[in-house]
Amino acid sequence: MTRSLTLPLVAAGAAALKFAVDFDTSMSRIQGLVGLSADEVGAMREQVLQLAGETTMAPQELSEALFLITSAGLRGSTAMDALEASAKAAAAGLGDTASVADAITSAMNAYGHDVLSAAQATDVLVATVREGKVAAEDLAPQIGRVADIASTLGITFAEVGGLMAFFTSTTGPAELA
Repeated sequence: MTRSLTLPLVAAGAAALKFAVDFDTSMSRIQGLVGLSADEVGAMREQVLQLAGETTMAPQELSEALFLITSAGLRGSTAMDALEASAKAAAAGLGDTASVADAITSAMNAYGHDVLSAAQATDVLVATVREGKVAAEDLAPQIGRVADIASTLGITFAEVGGLMAFFTSTTGPAELA
C-alpha cells in the first residue's frame, strides 16, 4: 500500500514544490535583473498565476516569458497585455510563450507601444505563421532583425508579416525571407 499510495503522493508533492521554487526564482530574476520593485513583481506574480489558470500554461513558462517582456522595456499593463497575448497564442499552438513574446516585443519596440499593441502584433504573427511556411520560433529572431528597419522605412508590421509569409512559402527558411 505504501508503494502504491504514499510514494506517488510524495513524488507529486516534490514535483509541486520544484515548480513553485522554479516559479519564484523566475519572478526573482525580474526583480533582480530587470530592476522592478518588489511591489511591482508581487502584483505581476498574482496576474501570472491567474493567467496560468486561464490558459493552462505553466506559471514558470509564463514568468520566463514575462522576464523577456520586461527585459524588452515593457512595464505595467503593457507588459501584462503582451504576456497575455503571448500565452494565448502559445496555448493555441503558435509556439512556446517565450518565442511568441520575443516576436511581439520586438515588433512593439520597433513600431512603438502606442502604434502597435500586443494584440495587433499577435494577430500579425498568427497570420504570418498561418499563411507562411514558418514556425513562430524561427520567425521571432527574424522579426527582431527587420522590424526596426521596416518601421523606419514606413513599412507597416502587417506588411512585414505578409512579406515574410509570402517569402517563407516560396523560398523556405525565415532567414532568407
